[in-house]
Amino acid sequence: ELNPALAALTPVLSKEMSVVFEPGSVLMGDRAGQLARELGVNFAVVASGHEWRRPDLMKAVNAPFIVPLNLPSAPKLPDEDDWLDVSLDQLRHWDWAAENAALLRAQGLEVALTTHALADRKVFRKNLRLALDRGLTERDALAALTTIPARLCGVADRLGTIEKGKIANLTVVEGAGYFDAEAKVRQVWIDGQPDRKSTRLNSS
Repeated sequence: ELNPALAALTPVLSKEMSVVFEPGSVLMGDRAGQLARELGVNFAVVASGHEWRRPDLMKAVNAPFIVPLNLPSAPKLPDEDDWLDVSLDQLRHWDWAAENAALLRAQGLEVALTTHALADRKVFRKNLRLALDRGLTERDALAALTTIPARLCGVADRLGTIEKGKIANLTVVEGAGYFDAEAKVRQVWIDGQPDRKSTRLNSS
């Protein structure tokens, strides 16, 4: 009897395709790792932002982490008494969130960065700068934006590095470079050609 759900898992079980878990919490991330190892599949985990709570469990997961840079905003406390409405756990999460990517790297885990879950993608570079300020190295950040995502998506032969024969998708930035949140993006190249929209915006 044909079972479409089981048939869809065939390339996963034969390791032709990887699985991405989005567990939503540290404990569920641990369970996802246990399940993936039991089934013998290749997998990655979308970080919940709370991995700092149990770095030991995350190390045991032993898989690449896809880390959204949707950092929580600082609590708005217009009056001094408002501090009473903010829990210690909320403050800890606000403080640790920017360090999450660096903490995962410190456990020897591969990290890919993503705009996933960002309501406003314009804050991505600002949040990336905060992650760098909290311990993520520029070398690791560059890999997390290029080579590691390309490998996880199975397109490392076409994307991820600037090499002859690969697709030339480039971001050209003024000044100190991409990791300077204030540096202006001058141009975006797609498949070896300047993107007309970005060229018009920067020339106006």
